[in-house]
Amino acid sequence: MIHSLSELIGAWQYTRGLTLTFAQELSDSDLDKPLPRKNLNTIRLQIEEMAMIQEDYINALATKAINFSTAPLKDTSTQGLIKKLTALDAMLEKNLESFDGTENIDWFGEAMNIHAHIAAMIGHENMHIGQIVAFCYATGITIPAKVVETMALDG
Repeated sequence: MIHSLSELIGAWQYTRGLTLTFAQELSDSDLDKPLPRKNLNTIRLQIEEMAMIQEDYINALATKAINFSTAPLKDTSTQGLIKKLTALDAMLEKNLESFDGTENIDWFGEAMNIHAHIAAMIGHENMHIGQIVAFCYATGITIPAKVVETMALDG
């Protein structure tokens, strides 16, 4: 994998580490606590959606076109989510091994360079992490200590 994509994967691993920390350390009741949001109104649903969208981004590496069509996950248990996220991360890295950085992904008629494509995936995950942090504050869910420390939050 070329250095610039390797650096993006490093940024992805940091971001994904935060998501995995929420999945691993929150109780089922906290993962399923209703949040003040339409549709993706639990942390579990947000994590499931992050996995589905990542799969769409990975599929676009092969098809060279983004298509948001991944079906909902069959196993949304905590262990099922962790297993899926971990498998997707391995698949992402494997698929990027042969990329030279000049590849483009068709984003609904607009060419997006592979670097921008991966950056958009990271941005999507970060948006959800920000929502999860805000929802934790709003609903009294204790934010995992690792996330508090990593993101320099005030608990």
